[in-house]
Amino acid sequence: MHGFAAIDLETTGLSPSSDRIIEIGVVVLDEQCRELEQWSTLVNPGRPVGATFVHGITDNDVATAPSFTEILPALVPLLRGRAIVAHNAPFDVGFLNAAFGRASFPLRIPAAATVDTLEQSRIYLPEGRHSLVAATARAGIPLPTHHRALGDARAAAGLLRVYMEREAGGVRFAEEARTRDGAPVYPRSWMPALKAAAYVPWPDPLF
Repeated sequence: MHGFAAIDLETTGLSPSSDRIIEIGVVVLDEQCRELEQWSTLVNPGRPVGATFVHGITDNDVATAPSFTEILPALVPLLRGRAIVAHNAPFDVGFLNAAFGRASFPLRIPAAATVDTLEQSRIYLPEGRHSLVAATARAGIPLPTHHRALGDARAAAGLLRVYMEREAGGVRFAEEARTRDGAPVYPRSWMPALKAAAYVPWPDPLF
């Protein structure tokens, strides 16, 4: 299995240890960033959904939704063997890894197998803010449903596609960049991520 899985999560808050996932969106892409399929689901967090004013999701919306454990048989095949793409990837992958742990699913997605479209925007987009709204606006990508998982996952997929096209055309707005924490941002991060993803030992859900 090769290619990418662009993901987005809506959550009850900002802490992977104490908050929970309430919606997941996944856009599956091949290595050339061509879309293969889309999938999304609400997730019952077993607690109040939190900031409805942000994501628009209510407690009633998730009352009959499956738990995270129950969606694993559908989610795992979409992610297995693929580099995980997200805007602010540490946030989404941190929540996924915490949810895997609570579900006793023996896997942690390593940072090396991820592509952060936020950080890559420092190289492939003109200077400006790096939020999903700002990045998609500079890239010319529509974002009609911000803060809903599938819409934001589509936006991350679109950003990766723009970055790959610009790299192929020799277009970079910076040859070197740094994160807010001062870490280096390297161009073409999707290439090592694809290689690392091939070695992530995804097990099959046992339920």
